[in-house]
Amino acid sequence: MMEKKLFLATLLLVLVVVLGLWQEHNPSWVQYQNNYFAEQKTILQTKLETIQDEKKKTVMQKEMNDLENRQPEIVNLVLPNGEVERCKTCHIGIEEISPSHPSNTFGCAVCHGGNPASLDKQTAHEHMLGVAHPGSLEVASLSCGSTGPNGEACHSQNHEQAKNEVDLVKTSIMSTKAGELSSVRMMFGLDKTKDVPKLKKNEVAIHYSNPIAGLAQEKGFQDSCLSMCHQGGGGLLPGSQNTARGCEVCHVLTNPQQTYQGSDSVMKGFEAGHGMTHQLTTQIPYTQCNQCHNQGIHDPIQMQFSNRPDLAKVVKDWKNGDKDWANRLANYYLPGELFAKCEVSLDCIDCHTRQDVMGDGKMWTSQYDAVHIQCMDCHGSTTSPPLTKTIKSADDPAFDEKISNPVFPELKVGEQIMVTKKGEELTFLRHQGQDWIIYSRVKGEHFKIPLVQGSSCKQNPQEQNADSCHKCHTGSDLYK
Repeated sequence: MMEKKLFLATLLLVLVVVLGLWQEHNPSWVQYQNNYFAEQKTILQTKLETIQDEKKKTVMQKEMNDLENRQPEIVNLVLPNGEVERCKTCHIGIEEISPSHPSNTFGCAVCHGGNPASLDKQTAHEHMLGVAHPGSLEVASLSCGSTGPNGEACHSQNHEQAKNEVDLVKTSIMSTKAGELSSVRMMFGLDKTKDVPKLKKNEVAIHYSNPIAGLAQEKGFQDSCLSMCHQGGGGLLPGSQNTARGCEVCHVLTNPQQTYQGSDSVMKGFEAGHGMTHQLTTQIPYTQCNQCHNQGIHDPIQMQFSNRPDLAKVVKDWKNGDKDWANRLANYYLPGELFAKCEVSLDCIDCHTRQDVMGDGKMWTSQYDAVHIQCMDCHGSTTSPPLTKTIKSADDPAFDEKISNPVFPELKVGEQIMVTKKGEELTFLRHQGQDWIIYSRVKGEHFKIPLVQGSSCKQNPQEQNADSCHKCHTGSDLYK
């Protein structure tokens, strides 16, 4: 019996040693790179079969030959501060995160954390910020709000408040869910005003003790409302396994299945819950917003959620794109809701401002109070034109609005722009000749803005909320 145990122990030791030697000579990063080379050759071969131009064929054939002869090697990324990162040794095909965050300047660890010098998967991924989601609000101050390798503050710790997006977004109504909390508490008669007692600035509503004072619906309210979207890992679409949080929810574009579709062969093996590519964007289409919004209807009494009846068609159209304006309207908003034509022609970010979306540092408990944009900010009223300002200096806060759309006209000193009633610059609304023009930040299109003054509009100048305008201006009758 003793001899048998000794034999098994010896055999196990031999297997461990053999496995260790095999792994030493066949590290996983070698296999990752070989997988990447093989995948790229397949892609090129498929393209080669469809190309008729002989010069292009020659170039592509050379690329394939180079891949055929390419050998795996350790990729050392030396940053400006002298630090060395080896993340791209495994993630060899991963996309650049954005033009303003080049990897040869920022590296990977400044956002993701971990141990970027290690070539061992487990060691390299230890202590990663938010695991694979550094945009999560729990860790955003350490990632998006950190200091870059060049010593400059990123999206926090700046003298100008508008540049501290990480700090501001934690007070936004989408992040805190304070609006849902206040409206539900008022509905159940717990509060007489929309101010939630003892709800503090930077406090997340899901952590608020007794959101609806221990009523039977409380658990459902926390599970189906407060834990979703920017705060938690709830599935944004039926059947999805979304885990994106915080900054990523808007700035990393996803498909309905929440799966990675980029060139990093390692990432393709990951579970659902990732962006289509490893890239950030400020050109956020309405389809991204709609992965949270306009998905269905909440029953605030029973705390139940009903998916919109046409959701399957909306998801299908998401893949194929909008065919025409009426189709876009049907996909954009819930059937039966009232929306003006301009709201459908544009994307959400063409109207909603930075402070609308990412917060202004104040703890609002009402969507109406939190929103900075009104119809009159673009169209004026029967008694006054829109508010405007002329850009007089290159230090004007309007230049903080980063414009990534390549066809978007560059803002220049001397130009005239509109501003909201709350004083926020609308840099994408420009005065050209006798007309005011709005430029779409997603599609690159531009539209002339009709002004109320001098028109046949009979509005009450004191009634400027969207509901008032929708009494006359609505496209909901185009639903089929």
